[in-house]
Amino acid sequence: MPSTAAPAPPRVRLLLARFSHTGLVFAALFYIIANTPSLLPRPWWMQGLVAALSGVCGYVLGLALGRLAHATARWLGLHVTMNPRRRVLLGRIGIAFAALIVISFPQATIDWQREVSRQVDVDGPGWWYPTGSTLVAVVVFVLFILVWRGLAGLTRFFLTKVSSRIVREAAARLVASVITVATVVVAIDVVVEPAVLAVVGGNADRVNQQMPRGEYAPTSSLRSGGPGSPLTWNSLGQDGAKFVAAGPDAKQIADVTKKPAKEPVRVFVGANQSLDKSADLAVAELDRTDAWKRKAMLVITPTSTGYVNLWGAASFEYLLGGDTAAVGMAYSNLPSAFGLLTAPRDPGKASQILLEKVRRRVDAMPAAQRPKVYFTGESLGAYGADDSFDSPQQMLERTDGGVLSGTPAFSPNRARLTRERAPGSTTIDPVINGGRHIRFAGEPSQLGADEYDRPLGAWQKPRVVYLQHPSDPVVWWSPRLMFNSPEWLRETRDNTPMAQMSWAPFVTFWQVSADMLVSNEVPGGYGHRYFGAEMVPAWAKVLDVDPGSREDAIIDAVGRR
Repeated sequence: MPSTAAPAPPRVRLLLARFSHTGLVFAALFYIIANTPSLLPRPWWMQGLVAALSGVCGYVLGLALGRLAHATARWLGLHVTMNPRRRVLLGRIGIAFAALIVISFPQATIDWQREVSRQVDVDGPGWWYPTGSTLVAVVVFVLFILVWRGLAGLTRFFLTKVSSRIVREAAARLVASVITVATVVVAIDVVVEPAVLAVVGGNADRVNQQMPRGEYAPTSSLRSGGPGSPLTWNSLGQDGAKFVAAGPDAKQIADVTKKPAKEPVRVFVGANQSLDKSADLAVAELDRTDAWKRKAMLVITPTSTGYVNLWGAASFEYLLGGDTAAVGMAYSNLPSAFGLLTAPRDPGKASQILLEKVRRRVDAMPAAQRPKVYFTGESLGAYGADDSFDSPQQMLERTDGGVLSGTPAFSPNRARLTRERAPGSTTIDPVINGGRHIRFAGEPSQLGADEYDRPLGAWQKPRVVYLQHPSDPVVWWSPRLMFNSPEWLRETRDNTPMAQMSWAPFVTFWQVSADMLVSNEVPGGYGHRYFGAEMVPAWAKVLDVDPGSREDAIIDAVGRR
């Protein structure tokens, strides 16, 4: 009997038939959303990766919904028929439409990307940007799906061979998918993560042992690693060495402020021992430099390897005429992301240990001779400083004030303060008790007024400032972005890249995650870069110092951008 089978379709149709049509529809939708603007401009290849990852999430979601719809239809006894020719025609139209979207949408939205670039004061993308990002997105998406299908198919093959008579096909697919995901997770946890940490840790150790180019060991005995210090410059790590080598001396401060100045004390301890031992070494250095006789002390929580916002430390020193002592210690040799992954409580623990040891020594001094104690930190350091206090009230009780910049969303006290903000204020610029002690600011003008230019009340001491740019993804990133629309995207946000953003499940998470990788590639005042033009006004308010006509000179000396 002659075969009545239809002739084999073309190869392209065979390839597309291997993909879920519902999955492709959702993948195209997520791809479109991924090409809309987010907080910061990104390189073309990174935009392609974001679009591909978003497309994969959309595909998996569409695949699941499609299978659920088919299962529901079978259970209800529904059967939909369609003319074969029209089905083929409809499929071809759908494929052509999807291809048109993939190719044309990035081209159509290039002006949005250029607007984001303009708002953060960088050059916009060129004509080649959408073409490059589209190629990356398509290639990465196909690779992801083929690998996923291969793993799922292999697992399903073995599963159905063993239990095809017991487990129905739908259940077998579900179990196969779960096993596939579990296998990937276990592989990452047991093999990939330790390997990556070993490589990153080895590289981090080598980097930390390399001293910063163009910097030399301090010649002042008032700095760690300098003459008379038991700590060698090489032991401080690259970031710590940069901190003690940088900063103004007495002459530079006097030249800028036009007032007599002292040589600032800068103490730093590298991450070569336990946290408690590091804090003891730091206190010993404060003893050696006679730092307790200074007017004010600044307890710095750096990022894990020791990065310190040099503009903030220098602002503190200029505004107080060098009558200061700044102290900090590293708590890991790993970069911030890996340090947080391996020891999430270490930043807060390190900050708390050092602050308590300093506080104990200060409290033991006669009241009239005690220096004031301030705190600061940026990024992971801001999280550590924030986390070192049990509550905002303790923050005010144990210190004389502080400045935190780029504080991550998961910082407990920042999150609590944001939740308890005054009605009518926003998560971007929350108002806390009328600004009585603690103030949030995205720019210097917000130190005295809220987001709508309404004046805040009298600022009492101690004073604490949280600096957070609307375009800083480190401040706004959260795993919750995968499934929940954040408050900051539901608020009024004029004249910022946020104004062009809309939330979408999975997509917004990947967008903001990618933004974090480029958050330091923009000028000061945007992204994750907090420079002198913000640090000087913030510290002037916290210290209750009026720099007067010398403010611009101090900002220029510290670094405006």
